Amino acid sequence: MKCCKLLLLMLSLAFATQADELQTVSPGDWQISVAVGYGVLENPRAKTEDITTWVLPSWYYYGDDFYAENFTLGYSLFESDWLSLDIQGQLNEDGIFYEYDGIGKLLVADVLGFTPVRDTVRPGAKFKPESIKRKLSYMGGPSATWYTPAFDMTTALMYDVTGVHNGYEWQLSLKKAFAWSWGAAGIEAGGVYKSEELVTYYYGIRPKEFAGRVPRGGRMDASSNWYVKAVFNVPLTDSLTLVATAKHTWLGSEIRNSILIDQDDYFAGFIGISYGF
Repeated sequence: MKCCKLLLLMLSLAFATQADELQTVSPGDWQISVAVGYGVLENPRAKTEDITTWVLPSWYYYGDDFYAENFTLGYSLFESDWLSLDIQGQLNEDGIFYEYDGIGKLLVADVLGFTPVRDTVRPGAKFKPESIKRKLSYMGGPSATWYTPAFDMTTALMYDVTGVHNGYEWQLSLKKAFAWSWGAAGIEAGGVYKSEELVTYYYGIRPKEFAGRVPRGGRMDASSNWYVKAVFNVPLTDSLTLVATAKHTWLGSEIRNSILIDQDDYFAGFIGISYGF
């Protein structure tokens, strides 16, 4: 169950639902879908296994101004043929790697000690797995999208509205959708600037969490992740759709240098058949 929850959260952040990203919707439209197939989420944390799932639910609702796309909530302030302005809320991606792994017991089962990857640590120094905990945060703030014939550009400034780390993200992305008589596809590339408060909370080490000298100190600098993303659908019937999604993320240098991280990048993807209710 925890694997399904974690992958659902990761994919709902990484990929918009197939209907809302690739076709026009009208006020009052809603849908609940369940996809059956194979999904995988690489976890960049040290000494953790990749997570797989066979079921991926998703949903959306669009009112006159309010909308919900999985765990993303939004309210439209202004909309025209070339520009839209929204207030939006979304789950923070970094917290997902901690919140549902072991139900709050980070690294208990798979990290009994610490083998340094990038940082030099005194022999015998070990993590205290039971003391390393990070909460899932929810971000909120203004979002703007410019529509052009070539692509759609979206930028958003998201603050921690839950008071978990009091940090912020600046997001910038370029999207392009393609539609044919037999199916549709979408591609996206972008970057996410993460403030030092956010990076320090999720990827820094506190003295009480480490037996011995704390590598590099507890405070970390801001960092930027970069990613590319794709989604692909082929309708099979009125209710069944073949769906495939993929996202590859490259971690910023400050995050890569954290002793909690042993990968420079990570991949998330899903392929299967979706049934829409």
